[in-house]
Amino acid sequence: MSASKGGDLETKKWQLPKTKVGVYRQNFRNQHNLNKRGGISMKKLVIFWVLFGFLASLMIAGNGMAAEKIKLTLARMTATEILLPLDLALNKGYFDQEGITLEQKTFINGPTLMLAMANGELSVGAGVGFTPVLQAVSQGADAKIVASDLKNNAPVVAGGHIKTFKDLDGKTMGTPGLGTIQNTMLNMAAEKYGIKFKKLLHGKITDLAVFLEKGEIDGFTGWEWILADSVNRVKGAHYVLVHPVIKDAESCGTVFYGKLYRENPDVVKRFMRAWLKGVKYFNENRSEAIAFMTKAINRPQKVAEMALEAATVNKPDVDFSSVKLAVQDAINTGKMKKEVVPDIDQFINKYIDQTVLKELKKEVGLP
Repeated sequence: MSASKGGDLETKKWQLPKTKVGVYRQNFRNQHNLNKRGGISMKKLVIFWVLFGFLASLMIAGNGMAAEKIKLTLARMTATEILLPLDLALNKGYFDQEGITLEQKTFINGPTLMLAMANGELSVGAGVGFTPVLQAVSQGADAKIVASDLKNNAPVVAGGHIKTFKDLDGKTMGTPGLGTIQNTMLNMAAEKYGIKFKKLLHGKITDLAVFLEKGEIDGFTGWEWILADSVNRVKGAHYVLVHPVIKDAESCGTVFYGKLYRENPDVVKRFMRAWLKGVKYFNENRSEAIAFMTKAINRPQKVAEMALEAATVNKPDVDFSSVKLAVQDAINTGKMKKEVVPDIDQFINKYIDQTVLKELKKEVGLP
């Protein structure tokens, strides 16, 4: 493999060490001479070569695994400990087993992350909203979505003076960004309930929680665990929408830099294998996973539990129907141009590929 903008990929071609080759050659000569003298039977010689071949194959496999090291730049958003399968996979050494080292970078939201990926600065993004990814590729970014990291994960929290979502009509709302999936889901909810907001304030998600506490906004949407923490910490704050108005709505996915995806399919498989092992570990050890997240966010356990009620972290298959609705909303609101996306189904299928996911789910043991 060669170095590329999307990641530092290094492999070493395996070669049997010369000293060991010499030893094996000398052993062969010794065995051959003994056989000529009648010291070893033909049967024993055959056994020797069978064992030799077996040991040599082990050395080849061992050296190949040890030599192939990969360094990838992984991007994620601020305060995304909700990506439990990823963090469990890192903690349990699954990426180490695949020879992968991850250099992590954080961004305030999906659109800023995708700008960096479009510039070739990132190898892979985790927990990146479907809306910002698809908006970016519609504008020429080179990227491919390979799985769903999170479903739902777009709750709405409001202050105590707001009783229901409909009460937000004419109020000031906060979102983590105009092009985020949470903003898209908020628009859909407002349309369904027939309300209009007085103002949308777009900002860093951790700042939105502060704005709610100070009474500068009436409510906000974003990703977990920040909203669960606001409900727990801010007096009167509560969920007015736990889930989006679309059932099992896609929120965020795993997205690879396009060039890396095309030129290094083995790297994609190795990353995905490690992550899917993390998904399986979460499924089989949910209590431990919650405790792990509780420690990571340094909040009471109920915050982690509420966050995991609002976000689904263990369904990696992409729900294309909800993605299609999100793309249609992006077109309706001018975030995507209709002439660029004349056929939504064709557009989605071009930039989402679950081939590796389907193959590895069986290998890892996921349904």
